[in-house]
Amino acid sequence: MAKSKASAMKVTKFTYQNPDSDGDIRLEGEIVIENTADFDVELVKVSCTVLNGSGVTVGGDVSDYENIFITPKSTEKIDLSLGWSYHKDLFEGELDKMSVLIEATSFKRDFVKIGSLEMPDVGELAMIKKNISLGGLAEIRGISALRKKNDDEGQIELEIRAGFRNISDTHIERAQLTSKLIDQRDAEIESNVDYNPVPSKSGYLFQPSFYGVKAGKAKNAELKFSASIFVPLDTFTAQSTATLYVDDY
Repeated sequence: MAKSKASAMKVTKFTYQNPDSDGDIRLEGEIVIENTADFDVELVKVSCTVLNGSGVTVGGDVSDYENIFITPKSTEKIDLSLGWSYHKDLFEGELDKMSVLIEATSFKRDFVKIGSLEMPDVGELAMIKKNISLGGLAEIRGISALRKKNDDEGQIELEIRAGFRNISDTHIERAQLTSKLIDQRDAEIESNVDYNPVPSKSGYLFQPSFYGVKAGKAKNAELKFSASIFVPLDTFTAQSTATLYVDDY
């Protein structure tokens, strides 16, 4: 992962509003990121640190922008999450001297369809008996699904386990397993998305679950699994001084 030129991320908005009757100030920000890599960007992680005129931290936030898709050589606008509870006294009477430090990382996604299992009977163990590779960086060592006795309300009890291993020297910001329960008419009953960061040379146990599913609804159902990893592509940094928000209406 290479650090990109600062010009690949531009701060297009960082504004403040005059204090309200309680002395609180609202901040708004916006950036535009250019995808300088050769892969699609499907996740952006942004951290913002708000500083007063003395250069001291008074707030900030960290956000994951998941519903994003930036093709190579194109750009995307992102509305920043800057945090809340900014009182005017934090800025020593010099609102126009506050600034924001922004660090962003873009990630590509490697995706694989793992396969499916028929819903096991009570007391039965169903298994996907294969190792699944994700981009040569990680693997899932099969999936087990144990059907236990239905609960007192007639709902299924299903224990699913999938062991994920990061076999690379790359930190995986997000390892993700998507599990879907599909009924006999091919309609989705329920889905589950489980994710977690996984450092280099370490593992994570996925334990997806389905709640409130009646045994009759699960009859002849199917479990479908897919997995993704998000690995870093580029990093971006920028700093901007705030301006007073002007309502044009």
